[in-house]
Amino acid sequence: MKKHIALLISFIAPLSNLWAQRDLPTEQVSIIKDFDARLLESNKINVPPTLPPLDTSSRRFDYLVPQRPQAVTYDPPTLRPLSMRTVRPEKPYNGFVKLGAGAPNHYYGEAGYAFQSKDKFDGKAWFRHHQANSKKLENQRFTNNDAHLRFNYYLENNLAVEGMGTYSADRVFFYGYDHDSLQFAPEQVRQEFNLLELGGRFYNSQRNDLDLNFSFAPRFYRLSDYYSNGETGFSFDMQATKWFAGKHALRLGIRPDVTSYSDTADQKLNNIYLQPSFTLHFNFLRLKIGGNFVNNRDEFSTFLDAELLVRLWGDGIQVFGGATGDLRKNTYRSLSEYNPFLQMRASRLRNTAWREYYGGAKGNFGWFSYEGRISYGNAADLALFQTYYDSIGRPGITRFRTIYDTAQIFGISGTVNVQISNTFTVAGTASYRTFSLSNENEAWGLPNLEFNGRLLFRPYDGKIVLKGELYLADDIAFRNQADQPNFTDLLLDFNAGFAMQITNNLGLFLDINNIFNNRRERWLDYPMLGTNVLGGLTIRF
Repeated sequence: MKKHIALLISFIAPLSNLWAQRDLPTEQVSIIKDFDARLLESNKINVPPTLPPLDTSSRRFDYLVPQRPQAVTYDPPTLRPLSMRTVRPEKPYNGFVKLGAGAPNHYYGEAGYAFQSKDKFDGKAWFRHHQANSKKLENQRFTNNDAHLRFNYYLENNLAVEGMGTYSADRVFFYGYDHDSLQFAPEQVRQEFNLLELGGRFYNSQRNDLDLNFSFAPRFYRLSDYYSNGETGFSFDMQATKWFAGKHALRLGIRPDVTSYSDTADQKLNNIYLQPSFTLHFNFLRLKIGGNFVNNRDEFSTFLDAELLVRLWGDGIQVFGGATGDLRKNTYRSLSEYNPFLQMRASRLRNTAWREYYGGAKGNFGWFSYEGRISYGNAADLALFQTYYDSIGRPGITRFRTIYDTAQIFGISGTVNVQISNTFTVAGTASYRTFSLSNENEAWGLPNLEFNGRLLFRPYDGKIVLKGELYLADDIAFRNQADQPNFTDLLLDFNAGFAMQITNNLGLFLDINNIFNNRRERWLDYPMLGTNVLGGLTIRF
């Protein structure tokens, strides 16, 4: 900009000589005096400064400061007691042995051991032998042998593998005959059950990031008896549970279950189960909605699986109601475990279609817990146990066979547990059922009333144990050899027991069973073992 102005002045300056003072003469001009410019004197005006008036009004200012939490790391404080009484911790015991003997010709042996290898492996092994032989009644004797092994191996990523194996050899004798007119050698009335069961499970040992639990559990068993009857069973149970909000559960179960029985003719009973359900958990209620869908021989059976539980007063008062159902398999294994004097050649394998509707109340106050329940159910092809006399060419011996009928069943049951003190506990359970059958006159072989009560006293920090047990059951209907209804006697069985820990490793026990010497026949013509005593010692290590 300055360059432009200077250029303009240099251009205008010569032109000014052309027009400036053309009327002045060209003579010389003499300068007499230098120009002296002066200002006239004036009065100074003073203007004193003044401050503006103060603003005394109050004002409110709002400041918006964003929150920025700072991560502060520090070591947590360590609490150190001023003084503490040292208590020697109780020594853990991994193994135990229980040995006993008594009358009549009563022997008992049991042993178990638990093992663990850090966080990678754990398991347990267990064995039991129990036998008795009454000389008062011919062939009233039994022998039971059971062995069990189970282990868990923990893999990475919260996965685990479980394995199990069980073997049992149980021997009973058909002593249900007229001992005044008939005699049999033990080998003539012997029955023996040999069971081998193998199984496993692959599952997640801890809840994963997806809140998903799963398991795959195959299981196989083989059962054989003294008369060359055999049964094979295989099932594969697949379960998955998805948790929502840490408490609501969506479950799905799939289980194929295959059973094959063989004697003179083969029988098969194969079911496939599909069991979905969703359970909502809240502080005051729990609601489960699901179903049980079963396929057998291309026929589908549908059962409701639902339950509503409402907490009226915490865990102390809870009311519940629901509906359930299942297609229950009646196999040689399940039937013979319930009635070891079964003649399987006269029996058939069938499913029992069971549907039940129930309601009740339960609660737990810590020292007192209870549950009461009322139910109504329908059982199609309910297994009953009827007497069977013409078997294996040995007339006069009472055996049993299964027959099936449809029944309407009404039941009421209750359970009470009272912790009177730290050392004294009282508990009892009672149930009563009525059967309305379509064809049969009685529910052959099934009880209506059952009760068991228990007293347990454990003074001196549990080093001494005193117990008493009472069992009651009403009469049970069977058909006798004259094909007439016959009802067995009432069961009244009272047992007492005593145990004492002498040292940390050694203890003693004494059990007196059936003190009232009740000879009630749970199965017609098979009276119970009378009063019997068993005592011995326990060792833990």
